[in-house]
Parts: sequence; structure tokens; C-alpha cells
Amino acid sequence: MLKVELRSLEKEDLVLEEKDWAQALGIELAPGLCLEPLEIYCELSKSGDLVSAKGWVQGGMLLQCGRCLKEFENRFKSFFEVHYRPQCEGSPSEDENLPEGQVEMIYFEGDILDIADQVRQTILLSVPMRALCRDDCKGLCGGCGRDLNVEACQCQEPPEDPRWEALKNFKF
Repeated sequence: MLKVELRSLEKEDLVLEEKDWAQALGIELAPGLCLEPLEIYCELSKSGDLVSAKGWVQGGMLLQCGRCLKEFENRFKSFFEVHYRPQCEGSPSEDENLPEGQVEMIYFEGDILDIADQVRQTILLSVPMRALCRDDCKGLCGGCGRDLNVEACQCQEPPEDPRWEALKNFKF
């Protein structure tokens, strides 16, 4: 699991190395985002009441191409760095904006620190906004729906729009 007792950080820094399925580590993800066991590495250190955590998570996820709609495997390795501080009266809320360049601060309660949520967020931020199976993917034909990576489409040219006729004779 990705839980650490704070008193274990009193004397020395701690390194977490885990390789397991997301559910076994207490991380809830959509089924396609975890094709294989995740590899997680995290260094934890404590200075006063501030706990620093930095590391990485890597694995493979199943995505659907935004152009041709085929499923493909995407390997990722994403890094994170965050500071944890105990929640107390007068502590700022987690929603406050941080100045540029400052490490994210997370407030927690209790004697056990759970970094599973940070790992989950790191994985979710690794998902591309528009996934492509390859950079030169041609996608699907808008007329017949054929995969242009596999075969050329047989669609006839669409009829010309008469509204553009005036621009054909335009000269600069």
C-alpha cells in the first residue's frame, strides 16, 4: 500500500518502491488506464511538520486514437513532487492558487500519510488530451468512414459550393 506512518520519517528518509495493480495499491482508475501493474517510486522526507514527496509512476494504458478510433497501448512515465502539511486551525484551503514555480501543498489529518491520491492524479494527468496511435495517422474518411491508413477512399468529390465562385476570379 501507499500509506506511510509519520513516525517512520522521524529518524530517516523513506523510499517507497511498489509494483502492483492499481486496485491492489488502493488507486481507483478506469479499466483501460491500467493494462499492467504500475511501477511507483517515491522518496519521502520530513523537515519539521513538512513532508516532501517526489517520485514517478510508470505503466501502460489503453487509449483510443482520436483520428482512426483504433485502440492502442500507450506507455507513460510521469513525475510528481508535492509537500504535505498537517491540517490545523488557520491553514489555507487546498483550492488556493500557488505562485508559479511553487510545489503543490496538500493538507492532511492524522498520523498516516496516503500518497495513493497523488499517484492517481499523476496517472490521470498522463492521459493525453487527444490520443493519436501515431503522429501521421490519417484518420477516417468523413464521407464513407474508411480508415485512410489502410485504404484510399472511393468517395467522389463533393459538389462545389456556388457561394465560393466569386473568389475564384479574385486577384491580388
